[in-house]
Amino acid sequence: MFKMKSFSVIPARKFILIAAFLSPFIVFSAVFSQSTEHSHVSDRATLIVLAPVGPVFVDLHLTVSRIPYREWVARFLATDMDLDQSGRLDGTELSLLTDGTRTLAGVKDSAEILKAINAVTDDVAVDDFIAWLRNRIPRAFDLIAQPQAADDAVRLASLLDTDYDGAISEEELKSASRTLRFRDLDNDETFSVSELLPYRDPRSQNAAVAPDAVSLPFFHVIDHESAQRAAERIVNRYGHDGQISAELLRQHAGINDIPNSPNTAMMIDDMLAVIEMPRFHMIMEVSLSVKANTSTIKVAIDREASAFCKPDAKQKFGEYSLTIDGMPLKVTAFGGFANDRRSTQGFLGQTFVMSDGDRNQYLDESEFPGMMEALNRSGVRAEFTAVDLDGDTRVTREEVFSFARRDQMAAASRVEVSVKQDGKTLFGLLDKNSDRRLSAREVRSGGEVLKTYDFNQDNRFADSELGTEFVLAFSLGQPEFRRKSGQTDLMSMQMGAGDAILPGSDSLSGPEWFRRMDRNQDGDVSSREFLGLAQQFVQIDSDSDKLISADEAMAIDGKQ
Repeated sequence: MFKMKSFSVIPARKFILIAAFLSPFIVFSAVFSQSTEHSHVSDRATLIVLAPVGPVFVDLHLTVSRIPYREWVARFLATDMDLDQSGRLDGTELSLLTDGTRTLAGVKDSAEILKAINAVTDDVAVDDFIAWLRNRIPRAFDLIAQPQAADDAVRLASLLDTDYDGAISEEELKSASRTLRFRDLDNDETFSVSELLPYRDPRSQNAAVAPDAVSLPFFHVIDHESAQRAAERIVNRYGHDGQISAELLRQHAGINDIPNSPNTAMMIDDMLAVIEMPRFHMIMEVSLSVKANTSTIKVAIDREASAFCKPDAKQKFGEYSLTIDGMPLKVTAFGGFANDRRSTQGFLGQTFVMSDGDRNQYLDESEFPGMMEALNRSGVRAEFTAVDLDGDTRVTREEVFSFARRDQMAAASRVEVSVKQDGKTLFGLLDKNSDRRLSAREVRSGGEVLKTYDFNQDNRFADSELGTEFVLAFSLGQPEFRRKSGQTDLMSMQMGAGDAILPGSDSLSGPEWFRRMDRNQDGDVSSREFLGLAQQFVQIDSDSDKLISADEAMAIDGKQ
């Protein structure tokens, strides 16, 4: 029986912009329950955390204003569209559904809506419309990669992970120089931040980095195909040769057809069965609010999972913090949709005044282009005729606000998950002299890093073993201009030093000939930099590591 600890309730505090990249060790599977038992309580998803020891399964419940978030979206729209407050929506009112929302729902016009709802008249009850639209809203997350400082954005572990198992083996570390060889764009035998972050503008090396969301190791499980990919990812991360020990799943024996012996090897198909019907290690209820600072989080941890899922003794306001296998994790819920609407309305209102050249309190088609550009910046795609609700060829301020309000619900119908990673990175650990590049000697030292941070002793290194704290922030989808403006502000705050920082030959140790040959100023002379004979290089390289150090150079000088 699932024995639960008592819930702890933490209201969410004001959102602080999350500025970081995502670790390759957290996977979201957004499989929403189709059970009617919970349909009136919340929308549900399965959250899988690839923790250092093994995956952890979280039963995630999502609500907005205490009702399932998809139902909240549908109810908001239906109420706004019911202009005469009759409790029914006719063809004219159904046509108020914006293009963005119709695309989201998979219909072209009001006639298709009536047909989809099986309406026998030319109108439909508001409750029937809500029930229909609620089920048409996609059951998935939007994954948002926020900007972060360039040094921290280098995902070295991902670049070296040639077998894509989410971890770095000793063999992959030994092959690092060869794996990264095509990234040495200036051919100086070192790998700088700019070389390890492709597609960056070389004129803006100081700027923070907004990673491409496509590259994030988050994915949704919404069907059998995506569930299959999740199973493969888990087996590759924790298993060997296409198999994983049932013990690593920390599911009770006999549950969901898991073999009774914890040491029994499970195949990908066995893992798939667990993903589709897991025994949850914890339940997490995230209740978002349209008002800022009023969202809440409730967490209940399974008694038998409390050995590796440990909540902090003291919880800060608006957060729920815990450690999973020693990996710190903080979860935050952010509301404020009403604030976003007011901000958008203020922005559009100012644009309306500026566009209304004759000050007659409406816009004709010749005055509308400026308004349309402002709507586009707000994430609202609209033509003049679509905004002109009554078709009188005059767009009023109220019509602009009404159209934007309804169109923005397409964005708000998606739950966004922003991720922040605080702490060490493999790049930072290897870059011992903090010159924002990796030399050949620093790359070769990776084996020691592997041993130091290989906490589960599987002879592989994963970012999640660095003691890094992950912060997951749940919120409703934001208007596009709100997100971009926030990222712009954040990038200005994240400015750092330039790219590689060269010490200068005078700052290097060793005899003068050594410092002159060390053209890339990494403190070593490689065989390519050495200007003498190959036999001389071998003689000076006393430890045969194919690099001449300052100590070896001084030692040979002392013998002469």
